[in-house]
Amino acid sequence: MRQPGPPIWMGSWGSAAGLRRTARLGDGWLASAYNTTPEAFADARSRLEEHLRAAGKAPNRFPNAIATMFFHVTEDRAEADHIVLNLLAPMLRCPGEELRRHLLVGPAGECAGKLDAYRSAGVERIILWPVKDELRQLGAFREQVIPLAHASLGEEPG
Repeated sequence: MRQPGPPIWMGSWGSAAGLRRTARLGDGWLASAYNTTPEAFADARSRLEEHLRAAGKAPNRFPNAIATMFFHVTEDRAEADHIVLNLLAPMLRCPGEELRRHLLVGPAGECAGKLDAYRSAGVERIILWPVKDELRQLGAFREQVIPLAHASLGEEPG
């Protein structure tokens, strides 16, 4: 039974202990964008569902999101490399090649493709974080990425 007060979402990179805690104590699950891929998310989500059942919670009523999804929309590969290698990799202490696979940095079509892959993996929400030029990047994401992601589903952006 859920306790009164605001919902408590637990962050977990997908470890067994983290997923058990999330199922036992949380009202939702936050996965870390720079520590997962669509495939890893789907695997962790499946394991979380087992823990939720064991905790007496309905997996289909337990929300999820990916947090800290850094993004930068650019068609310029050198700019994308600079963002990943010189800004994000040192800050997150992660290898640049790994971050290239995980985050939404690069051409709009690639970003939309990653969004589609996360959606197919069962992600319900993604919390975006523009790396720099926040207002311009939010506009670029809305105008360039979202229409491509919706088009792949045969939907109208809305």
